[in-house]
Amino acid sequence: MNIAYLFLIACLCVGCASTDNLYKVLGVSKTATQKEIKKAYKEMAREWHPDKNSDANAADRFTKINEAYETLGDSNKRDQYDRFGYTAAREQKPSHEYHNPFGNNDFFRGFNFNFNGNHQGESVIEKFNINLRAYETKILPESDRKPCFLYTYTDFCFDCARIEHLVEKLIRDLEDVGICVGTFHAGRARSLTGALRIERVPTLIMLINGQLTTFRGSVNTAGLNNFARGVFPKNLFTKINDGNFQDFLDGWNDNHVRALLFIRREEISMRFLAPAFYHKEFIKFGYVNLWTNENSNLTKKYNVNRYRETLLMFNEDTQTPVATLVMPQLSRSTMEEVLIANRFITLPRLSSQRRFEEICPEEMKAKRRRLCVVLVTKKSETDNEKFLNSFRKYVQSSSLTRNERVKFAYIYEDTQKNVIQSFSKGDTSETDDTQSKVIILWRMEKNHLSYNWLSKGWDIDNIQDSRNHLEDQVKHLLNSDQSLAYRVILPEFNNEHALHLIIRIFYKLWSWGEKVYHYLATYDAITYITVIMSLFLMFGMGFFLQKMASIEEEQIRETTPKRCKPRPPSVNATTKCINLYELRPETYEELVTNSETGLTVIALVDEDTKKFLLEEFGKLVYPLTRYSGLTFGFVNLDLYMGWYRHLLEESVDKKIDLTNMKVKNCIGTVLAINGHRNYYYIYHPRPARKWIRNTDKVSRAVGFVDTDDSDSDGNKDTPVAIEKLLKGLTDWTDRVFDGSIPKVRIPCWPELAIK
Repeated sequence: MNIAYLFLIACLCVGCASTDNLYKVLGVSKTATQKEIKKAYKEMAREWHPDKNSDANAADRFTKINEAYETLGDSNKRDQYDRFGYTAAREQKPSHEYHNPFGNNDFFRGFNFNFNGNHQGESVIEKFNINLRAYETKILPESDRKPCFLYTYTDFCFDCARIEHLVEKLIRDLEDVGICVGTFHAGRARSLTGALRIERVPTLIMLINGQLTTFRGSVNTAGLNNFARGVFPKNLFTKINDGNFQDFLDGWNDNHVRALLFIRREEISMRFLAPAFYHKEFIKFGYVNLWTNENSNLTKKYNVNRYRETLLMFNEDTQTPVATLVMPQLSRSTMEEVLIANRFITLPRLSSQRRFEEICPEEMKAKRRRLCVVLVTKKSETDNEKFLNSFRKYVQSSSLTRNERVKFAYIYEDTQKNVIQSFSKGDTSETDDTQSKVIILWRMEKNHLSYNWLSKGWDIDNIQDSRNHLEDQVKHLLNSDQSLAYRVILPEFNNEHALHLIIRIFYKLWSWGEKVYHYLATYDAITYITVIMSLFLMFGMGFFLQKMASIEEEQIRETTPKRCKPRPPSVNATTKCINLYELRPETYEELVTNSETGLTVIALVDEDTKKFLLEEFGKLVYPLTRYSGLTFGFVNLDLYMGWYRHLLEESVDKKIDLTNMKVKNCIGTVLAINGHRNYYYIYHPRPARKWIRNTDKVSRAVGFVDTDDSDSDGNKDTPVAIEKLLKGLTDWTDRVFDGSIPKVRIPCWPELAIK
């Protein structure tokens, strides 16, 4: 049990160790040359040798350093590691065994049928086998700099066997120019096949900037080469001649070095497209066709041999190339070394996160720390050029420039506000028209920095003093273990070279459209016809059902007797324009017996009090007009007193005779009628209350509730003013809405007729 446990722990340790970043182990960048890797290995091995270092982890660290150099020191193993992330100590192995029911094709091998592409040794196609993990962790993230060719195949595939020699030739050509290659068996790497939506084999795909482009058409050498070359952006190279070469070279203010190729062809080959795409964030490329006569002055100026390929590199000095490479045919490795060594102008700008990481590499050890001296200026200032020019001249002449551990740069304070604000500690220097700030940075980890401010800044009126002070401080930091004064976790840099938001949205929509197009292109014509017919049938049935429903509705409408409900004439009660409808035989059906929902609020008046009471009634109920379910009206008791008397008698099942009820006792009464549900609410003014109290408890029968406790039997004969009849109406309406007034229900509405 213990042995098994220790074995499991050992396997886990090996697995974890294999995931170390080998470049970080040696402390070099991914673009480091073999010379830089060898130098870093010697320094690291000397420092961490167990015989010279007493650290408890020295032996383990020394082992990792040797393993890292074993992989990165060999160009083939390094290429394998760059593509797939596997170290020299752990070779790539398939995640599971694939069972072949035909015994690895031994039966067919006797007939020279090569379905799997198997030869006596490992084939070119199998050499670049990948899985989903390698694709997601290595190939896809790096596709913005390194395009990748993906090839899908399977067993017993006649088309795969037919084009195998063409694919192998393309793979060799792409490998020679530095383009990534990945192949996978559709049956063994099913997860990757599903992720890429592979529908058929063989499938040839180019991956660039995270976008997949599938090859379509006849497979031949010219078609495959055009396919691989066609995925590169069209603006990687600018065609240069005698008329525009100076404008091209003067464009270094965009923070890009200029690379000028002199070649004997009009069409750019992948041998130049691949490095141009990889270095597009740092270098702008142009090319000159030596076979044309429109560049004679240019070739004479730089003494270019028309029968050799030439590469010229330019920084701020547009008259003299900073690097020159002349060969009968420019090789990939030599050209790559020249591009990497000269990919920055003399004083580059920290304009993106990647540029910052390249200019200021991380280094944990204080003895080997690398310093970045950064001038802080503003893009919006008109005087910023004088600071930049002064600082640039110093950098060009300074001996510190030749020190690999010191880099110079500048930053725009107004475009990188978040970054500059993180350096707020220790900023005591003042800026004016003659002085600008300078920061000395030591990048210990990815976003962990230590820094000092140059106390006196960069003074263009006292350049010599600023120069001496800066050099003294930098040399002191290089030659001592002293820490810098302040530490900070740096936020991400804004990418000043990014496209405008609207353009990025457009490209994103275009990318989605291409994905939809390529997705739809995987289906055949029968599938499209089936989908179109299904949609046509679905919409046709929907239209047919809707049409039938409308015809049926029209027939029902024609057979149903029409009932006109014109609004009755109204009286404008107040200046607030409330409409009061008079209750008459011709409006009785509309307002009462056949009203659908809501309440019809009716005031009882006579000829003498009509004008005044309606004015008061309109003022009191005007706030209620915002409710659409309320209709307001009135009834003249001089004409329809009999209707009101019959209404009250119906409310008590005709148990009480109300023949002697007088009109003057009912003036000011208000009814809230719900004709649809056969009930109403009743508001009684003071005279009505007095009369009802003397009429054998009629108040309880008709839902009367006394709202005025001050009205007692002791003042029965006191006359009441007309203006006080509706005094309690507002409180009554509130109680109607809150449900505290009882409903008076009747079996049917009495007929409205003149008494």
